[in-house]
Amino acid sequence: MRFVLIACLLWYSLPAYTQPLMGADECVGGKMQQYRQSAKATVASPEENKYDVRHVHLDIALDNQSVAISGNTTTNALVLENNFSLYVFELNRLLTIDSVLIDGQRANIERQGDIVNVFMPVLLHKGAVFTATVYYHGLPETGTVFTFQSGMNNAEAGEWNSRVTYSLSEPYYSKDWWPCKQSLQDKIDSADIWITVPDSLKAGSNGLLQRITPLPGNKNRYEWKTTYPTAYYLLSVAVSNYIDYSFTKQLPGGQNVLVQNYVYNHPNLLDTYKNGIDSTGEMLQFFSELFGTYPFHKEKYGHCMSPIFGGMEHQTMTTLQHFRYPLVVHELAHQWFGNYVNCATWRDIWINEGFASYAEYLFTERYRDAQTAYNYMLRVHERIFSDTNTGGSIYLEENDTTNPYRIFDGRLSYLKPSAVLHTLRFYINDDNVFFNILKTFLNRHANGNAGTEDFKRVAEEISGIDLDKFFAQWIYGEGYPVYDIKWNYVEGRVLLVIQQQGTNPESVLYFDIPVEIKLLSQLGDTTIRLGSGVTQSTYMSIGREVDEIIFDPRNVILDKSTVTRDYSLGVNYLMDGLFVYPNPTIQAWNIINIKEGDELILVDMSGRTVWSNRVVNNLGLSIPADQLSRGIYILHQMNGGNELTSKKLIRL
Repeated sequence: MRFVLIACLLWYSLPAYTQPLMGADECVGGKMQQYRQSAKATVASPEENKYDVRHVHLDIALDNQSVAISGNTTTNALVLENNFSLYVFELNRLLTIDSVLIDGQRANIERQGDIVNVFMPVLLHKGAVFTATVYYHGLPETGTVFTFQSGMNNAEAGEWNSRVTYSLSEPYYSKDWWPCKQSLQDKIDSADIWITVPDSLKAGSNGLLQRITPLPGNKNRYEWKTTYPTAYYLLSVAVSNYIDYSFTKQLPGGQNVLVQNYVYNHPNLLDTYKNGIDSTGEMLQFFSELFGTYPFHKEKYGHCMSPIFGGMEHQTMTTLQHFRYPLVVHELAHQWFGNYVNCATWRDIWINEGFASYAEYLFTERYRDAQTAYNYMLRVHERIFSDTNTGGSIYLEENDTTNPYRIFDGRLSYLKPSAVLHTLRFYINDDNVFFNILKTFLNRHANGNAGTEDFKRVAEEISGIDLDKFFAQWIYGEGYPVYDIKWNYVEGRVLLVIQQQGTNPESVLYFDIPVEIKLLSQLGDTTIRLGSGVTQSTYMSIGREVDEIIFDPRNVILDKSTVTRDYSLGVNYLMDGLFVYPNPTIQAWNIINIKEGDELILVDMSGRTVWSNRVVNNLGLSIPADQLSRGIYILHQMNGGNELTSKKLIRL
């Protein structure tokens, strides 16, 4: 098991928010503790794709002393193919199946490890609906916070004198506590989750609590219901000596949402976390403004405390360890990105984790000062750079979906996507457009699934920008750009030479991204935005002396850079050789520092001359590029048959 214990310097002003980890750290920490074996890439059996889950009703008994479970689960499903004779689901092999009923008739079963084959008593055809009830009991593998976590876990929250039994199912562990179909594409339309517990305990779950039914033997049954589509791994249970601390928050559209929190029954708990819990209302309001109204407002948003390291975004009822920022922000943002719209496949996990991680920055940007927000993204970048391995793409390789450590890799699934979304925001260069993209994406795929290409299509449609290169380089490609910038100020002119290469050039040689340069002067600072490219030479006139420059002053690009003032650059200006800008280009290259009588010859990589000109004055000239093919060209400066210099030019 891997633990993520890296402190973040960011702190929040509310009393309960002191020196937290990044929410992404704790989210990945909670999930990464879970895994003890290889996971599968998709549903356990192709037979599971022959039916669509409509409704599940869990009626189970638990306590907070072990992971022992007993009860039944009823699944209502629609048949998708003719000649449906085999109903297949998953259930942990350590759980005993007492019986299976199909539409009230007892059915024969065959178990192969965690896969259960149920032979249908009656052959069904496409469009038919059936109900399957599985009665089961047993003791699955138990997880502890100090070794590993399973689908069902039992651990002590020692500081609060509380013991908790709780589920943690992502990505493939719902089967540890209920008979299920583990398919991202088949969201459960609605669910009832009934949990019977000793009457000294409370049981939290998804949706709204319909009633608490007293039962013989000093038991209570907590009856929860959700009518929103829910991914299988987002159903949850948590049982402990909770108290219910709840309040109502009005959202920007006028909707009232219940904020329901099951917290430990300890005299110091609310004194410690009340400010953090209460701030959930502020966060709900903010994200409702930014992303659209909280998607499950007709039910609730809430939390169940558990000794998990960090949190898990169970739909409408997050399971978490504490209420410090930014963990609460991260898990709440998942209700939009990951729950309302879930990743289409595990290859697209950045749709869940990258957006939730970037939401931490967005909340910081809104409620703290600009310097704190800058520092926050700086920490994200530093964390990415601290890993000597720069390889791997945000979008998973197919075989990576069998490796949960790769699915929830902190660098590639959380931090880098967060930084890349910030870079995309800069690339689009219009916040109204950027946040309209996020809202449109959520609305278009509401209550369903979406993948990387789905997001790309929405982004291109709303922005009007071709994002093929951006996604190829930043999402599907590996690494990030490293810049070497040389500059000088001479006689009212600033000269810049910018060189760039990707850290993994075999994947991305260079990143085609604009850059910002801040020119510092005692008479006032100026920020300029320059075009894209691997090598860029820029020449500009400026009416005041420049003392220093800052590359990427707002830290909007995931990059490393070195800035050096080269005092030889531009000195004896007419003797420095060719100065070409911009380079690369789409439209034209501008040439200065040429002499009358020089001949300029532009050739392609095969040596074929594509342009030539004899210089008639020293004022400079322009080489048209818009009719040339994309690629690399060589510009030769000749005089009297002798080559004076040559330059590599790039046509984007």
